[in-house]
Amino acid sequence: MYESSGDGWSLSAKTNGQMLLALYFRDLAGIQHAGQPVLCPVAPPVKPVAAAEVPEHSSAELKQEWQQWWHRLLRSDAAIEAAISPPDFHSFDDSPSLQRLLRAHYGAAFVWARSRQIECDATTRDHAAAGRWSLLEEMLRERGESRASHDGAPLSLTLVGLPLAEPRAWFLDPGTVLLSHDLPRHETLFRSYLEPMVELLA
Repeated sequence: MYESSGDGWSLSAKTNGQMLLALYFRDLAGIQHAGQPVLCPVAPPVKPVAAAEVPEHSSAELKQEWQQWWHRLLRSDAAIEAAISPPDFHSFDDSPSLQRLLRAHYGAAFVWARSRQIECDATTRDHAAAGRWSLLEEMLRERGESRASHDGAPLSLTLVGLPLAEPRAWFLDPGTVLLSHDLPRHETLFRSYLEPMVELLA
């Protein structure tokens, strides 16, 4: 995790364990074009080996249940994140297809997600050591000063880094950005995504 702040602004960069699990199960089950925003596949890729386990008549149901889970994650806090409740997954009693998938593959998913979380945390620290967050911090400082001169509220931006195959970012309201954890390595691309997002914080 990385945190910094200045006069009228603050920045936090971290990852999210349950989002990692959700993306693993999405790709494991071969669920496509699901959720808002629609994120690209994870990297390293997860083979859709569980797709064959899902009866054809249940695939649409599973997709809908996954989307409901993802929607909750985008709006949740740490308490909800901790409520996945293995091994019975009673918090998914209203999502039977997804619950069956969780029960069958949670062990492998947990190991995968834990490894990715360690990698994402290390990448976040590497970005800090290399000064890659300074570009965004400067944008926030300039925007924060502009807002302060008009009696605006302080800017607060949270970055959620995920192991995604494409160097992209997706803006969530309010003040949260999902992004490939490698995106800050590409300075020009990082700026092209984050600059308009910082403007949206006004």
